[in-house]
Amino acid sequence: MSVQQDLASPPGSGDEYRRVFGWPVRLHDNGLELVTGSGIAAVVVPRALSDRVLAAVARQGCEGPAVCVPTKRGAVVVLLAEADMLAPSGDALPEGVRVLTAGTPVRLPSGQGHDLTHWLVAPDPRQRWLPSLNAVLASIRSVAPVRLPQP
Repeated sequence: MSVQQDLASPPGSGDEYRRVFGWPVRLHDNGLELVTGSGIAAVVVPRALSDRVLAAVARQGCEGPAVCVPTKRGAVVVLLAEADMLAPSGDALPEGVRVLTAGTPVRLPSGQGHDLTHWLVAPDPRQRWLPSLNAVLASIRSVAPVRLPQP
């Protein structure tokens, strides 16, 4: 595979994700999963909030891979980040936002036409680092209020 091919589309196989980005991926149910931990964090954002969040992380210069994943309750967006801090409690996050615990699998796009999982911000081989979790969460908080505890 040439460098130009690497830049034209995100890797589509587990071997390519491991080789190009060093991500811990595995094959599961005919699809690829990235397993959080080992320095990789994932933040789940409701799809309704994701456009504002993606714009905020881009403004802050901490844009990284973001994948849209269908769920039983509708689509969510998962932002990948460097695990540079302990995940905050749910009380410290905006409504519907959560940081996945280590060991949680994140479905990756398969590249198959029928796969509803897709990159909103594809990983870039020219920029292999992930943004810090702290910076991503700060960007999210800048566009979505943190839910306050009820008395």
